[in-house]
Amino acid sequence: MKEAEKLSLLVIGLGSIGKRHVRNLHALGIEDITVVRRANVFPEEPDLPVFAIQTNLDAALERKPDAVIIASPTSLHLEQSIAAARAGCHILVEKPISHSLDGIETLRELVEQNQLVFQTAFQFRFHPVLRQIKELIAQQTIGTIISAHVHWGEYLPAWHPWEDYRQGYSARQDLGGGVVLTLSHPFDYMRWLIGEINSVSAIVAKLSNLEIDVEDTAMITFRFENGAVGSIYLDYIERPSQHR
Repeated sequence: MKEAEKLSLLVIGLGSIGKRHVRNLHALGIEDITVVRRANVFPEEPDLPVFAIQTNLDAALERKPDAVIIASPTSLHLEQSIAAARAGCHILVEKPISHSLDGIETLRELVEQNQLVFQTAFQFRFHPVLRQIKELIAQQTIGTIISAHVHWGEYLPAWHPWEDYRQGYSARQDLGGGVVLTLSHPFDYMRWLIGEINSVSAIVAKLSNLEIDVEDTAMITFRFENGAVGSIYLDYIERPSQHR
């Protein structure tokens, strides 16, 4: 394993989360950071520690980075992950891996063949409260889990008030948006906490007057393999937002 200051990292996408990744990498002592973004314009923040900016992914991968962080719109995740895996790079991709299952097996095979580390950024698994809950469940401190519910409501136009919410990936079908994919963290941490799911039903709809072409409301119910039942409610319209 290389020391942090000797690692070469490629970050794909320089929106709000891409910039956060760059700053975190720099804080970890990584200085060789290349960014691929749509336009070859240096970010407004002059202190953003970027080694080089590319508009061509293939050219950036030719530099043989040790790892790639994919922070682009959802619809691009799988294609870019496959390209990075073919180049032999370890990968961290923002959730979800894709808006479609087409190509997932190709990615899995490349990761296994090249013995790569691949992770989806479901960071709630590292939240101290959820980790404590996980420990309590494992120790059977709180008894048998019978049911679980997650409520997560956000007001989409307030996420990035400096941007037109209608143009963001969360609001656009062609970019893999919609509340189910964008607010997908509960699907991961519910499975992590309680177990695999063997049946699912859902109602998804566009119910508000937001100018988007994806669902803004979803109610999903499921049954875990251990017999417990669960539900997740998601929306883009709640003010003030809450996640519980």
